[in-house]
Amino acid sequence: MSDRYCAWIRIGGRIERSKTEPLLGEVQSSGVSLDWGEPPFEPISADALVDAKKDDILQLCDDQARNGEFPELEEVCRDLGLAYTRFCEAYCGYDAEIVDFRPGMKEPLIRTCSNEGSDIVLVDAATVKEALTSLEAGRTQEAIAKLRSLCPQIPDLPPFEIV
Repeated sequence: MSDRYCAWIRIGGRIERSKTEPLLGEVQSSGVSLDWGEPPFEPISADALVDAKKDDILQLCDDQARNGEFPELEEVCRDLGLAYTRFCEAYCGYDAEIVDFRPGMKEPLIRTCSNEGSDIVLVDAATVKEALTSLEAGRTQEAIAKLRSLCPQIPDLPPFEIV
């Protein structure tokens, strides 16, 4: 049996109306809600997805997500070229994590987050120390490269649109 804990996913990007069926099917079967404590969201049309947007993003959550993930929904998003950010809270020895995918990425970017119920990304102290040592030694480009590896550029989620 898998562990179940709180997770949310925010989906953005443009999709053709004729290609929404896999997304509709996965949202229906995943048991996600539009807000915490609400019943499962079971959209039957592309218009229902558009109507569910908050701040131009399709935001879904589940307080009992299997392993704090939405594997099938995330795969459908990648297959359809939709961007997403997924967050899951810490649970019984597992750190909180945030996962970003944007079209063009080879695979989603997974990072550890604060265990205080927030999506604040944590960075590796050893790498920060290495960057500081490089800076103190005058190796600025080396230090910048180390810091950039900790803070990758991830574009904001684009608005969720059905065209």
